[in-house]
Amino acid sequence: MNLSAVLLQTQARAASKVGLPHWSGLFNAVDERARRVFSTGAEQFVNTAQRAHDAAAELQREVGRVVETQTATVAQTLQQGFEELGSQASEGLNQLVQTTREQADEAERVASEVDEEMRSSMQEAGNQAKAGMQRGKEAFTQASSHADEDDKSTRRKAA
Repeated sequence: MNLSAVLLQTQARAASKVGLPHWSGLFNAVDERARRVFSTGAEQFVNTAQRAHDAAAELQREVGRVVETQTATVAQTLQQGFEELGSQASEGLNQLVQTTREQADEAERVASEVDEEMRSSMQEAGNQAKAGMQRGKEAFTQASSHADEDDKSTRRKAA
């Protein structure tokens, strides 16, 4: 008796234990030809089950490979996105630093111009004050001279 016949008889006995009809006697009564048919059918079933198992295992490997590839692709895309984000942030900060530097230079230039204008205005005001004081001194000196001459002339007339 071959393996498939033994397997079928065992299954038939197990089925009778749960209340199904007892078919194991069928295998004893069937001629050699029927046994070969059952045997061939059982072997084909076992072979088909093995191929199905192999196909399922191959499918699982392929799905795993696809998932792995997609995971690597997503990880690479994320990495490139983060690198681009970092690059853009760095570029933005560099532009901000450059703009701030230009504004600071402009503020320094304006402050220097204002300082120069204030110095020039103060110097001019100082020169005008000095000239005014000089004119006042000259006027005082002339007035004093005239007063001294008037005083001398008044003394001469009185003497």
